[in-house]
Amino acid sequence: MAGLWVTVCLPAEAAGDVEGALADALAPFYLDTSDNPVDRGMWDHRRIQGGSDGLGFAVAAGYENDPRLIHDDPGYGGTPCPSAPGVCAGGPRGLLDFSQPHRASERAVAASWDLWQSLSAVHPPAVPLTVFVDRWRNDPGAFPGDRRGDEMISAYRAQPLVEAYLDHPFSLGLGYLGFIGPHDPEEHPVMSYDGSRSAYIREFTSSARPDTDVLTLDGWWLEGRSHAVHASCEPALCPHDPPKPAVWPGSEAYLEALPADTILVRLHCHA
Repeated sequence: MAGLWVTVCLPAEAAGDVEGALADALAPFYLDTSDNPVDRGMWDHRRIQGGSDGLGFAVAAGYENDPRLIHDDPGYGGTPCPSAPGVCAGGPRGLLDFSQPHRASERAVAASWDLWQSLSAVHPPAVPLTVFVDRWRNDPGAFPGDRRGDEMISAYRAQPLVEAYLDHPFSLGLGYLGFIGPHDPEEHPVMSYDGSRSAYIREFTSSARPDTDVLTLDGWWLEGRSHAVHASCEPALCPHDPPKPAVWPGSEAYLEALPADTILVRLHCHA
């Protein structure tokens, strides 16, 4: 089982009940329903996501506070996941900015930088991760019995500044705190970055358009260039010709051409 991203296209009339419209559109593709053909099962858990991590959509100028925008569902355990400024997980297509493929990522990276600066102003400075790792490796009394490094990493992470930053979705999951395989733990890059804000944004912004699956208005789940599944048909017996996006991979170009009142929602699914 793995994760996948899908952008669900909903008609304008779904605005009054986006969650209900999502449930109806996605039901034919639910993996664990005996009524659905096995080959049509695409997901078994879903979450609206993309506003907090820059994997959603950039908001068009002037619509940043529009109530029609859609934002991330809470994270696991109910943790709020606010959207980065100028980013969302969906909304009417006309409110979204498709002009620059990297704009949502750029804005999320900027929020990552700004969060670190704001937290650094209210918390004591943090001891770098390298100091903890050096103590763990070379001082037998620092973390006795901690063969895997778990206590060491927990102690590093428990610092108020580090904890506040890493627990916020704007940290974007960068850095690696573990000793799995050959990998040493890595501090989040913002914590030791010695360049400017603009340089940080340039370095860590993804320039690629997110290639997501697309669930079309007329019930086609498009998965890459070659696979399409129709909501109302047995996959092996479907007599219908699937739609052909203008560019695939590169689903954003297909979405950009939809009517302005089409509601787009980006989901991360388990499948």
